[in-house]
Amino acid sequence: MPHNLKRITGRGDLHFITFSCYQHGNFLASTRNRNIAVRILGEVRARFKFALVGYVLMPDHVPLLINEPRGSSPAKVVQVFKQRVSRKVRGKTRAAKTQLRLPFPDDAGSPLRFWQRRYYDFNVYSRSKLHEKLDYMHSNPVNERLVAHPNQWPWSSWSAYVGKTALLPIDFKW
Repeated sequence: MPHNLKRITGRGDLHFITFSCYQHGNFLASTRNRNIAVRILGEVRARFKFALVGYVLMPDHVPLLINEPRGSSPAKVVQVFKQRVSRKVRGKTRAAKTQLRLPFPDDAGSPLRFWQRRYYDFNVYSRSKLHEKLDYMHSNPVNERLVAHPNQWPWSSWSAYVGKTALLPIDFKW
């Protein structure tokens, strides 16, 4: 990603955000880890009070469609979510952050980093872009051949859009 990346906030746009696991590792490949990430996404949403319009938890990345939280930013939402998921999945506490970081895997065989440092942010400025991003997100598990149909991937907002219960409720009106 470019170092001079400019994020545009304060216009009331929705933000299509995508961030990846470190070196595109499949750190969210297990049901346990995806369930932890869904729970934490719900907690972060409650804390920052942003509208969650769409989400999909993939084994190696997470796309979200959110609004700008009042009094905060999408960057802060992403930061807190990534920190909390990393700590919970890896079983680390906040105090462990002060330990010396070495450039090789820890004793458990996992990399010291969980997430890539940056994230992609696209301002969704029209209804057609909203539909485009939702379609893209919801087709991810099918395109990656994890399932044959989006209804088979519960870690997604797809169910909410067809009138079924999703793991997290969706804000259709933001």
